[in-house]
Amino acid sequence: MPNQDRQLIKLRTTAATSDIAAVRQILDSTGVFHPREAAVAIELLEDKLTNQEQSEYNFIFAELDSTAIGYLCYGPITMTEAGYDVYWIAVRKDVQRTGAAGLLIEEAQRRIIDTGGKFVYIETSTKDIYNPAREFYIKHGYTCVATVPHYYAENDDKAVFMKQLR
Repeated sequence: MPNQDRQLIKLRTTAATSDIAAVRQILDSTGVFHPREAAVAIELLEDKLTNQEQSEYNFIFAELDSTAIGYLCYGPITMTEAGYDVYWIAVRKDVQRTGAAGLLIEEAQRRIIDTGGKFVYIETSTKDIYNPAREFYIKHGYTCVATVPHYYAENDDKAVFMKQLR
């Protein structure tokens, strides 16, 4: 599906139990996430499903033909005045480069602004397999503001990206 067809992608913000299997499938399809990372992603979704509005995690799902093809999880950073983390953003491998991730990040940023947020942070690995993710963040106005050596594993640093929204 070319980028110009991104209007076929619909966004929703209400999490459903069926999203657990969808998120697993999305993350597995990418081939980049370790099983322990996927387990954490599912824990955040389960927290949202259990605690609803009291959860600190917010979700946006991208759907094509009523099927979740991508998602983003974000939330306010406790103890900051206007900071938000994007914890997860992933799109199913077979529909990457369709504009779905762009729609997700744009919607998250709009919602963060609407709730008084000013700064968004995203963390990722510096391993080569994450080059497309880092390029995506840069394309969407994020700047790498820090690198933490050997964070995920030896020779697997953490890169912290930031964007000021307003």
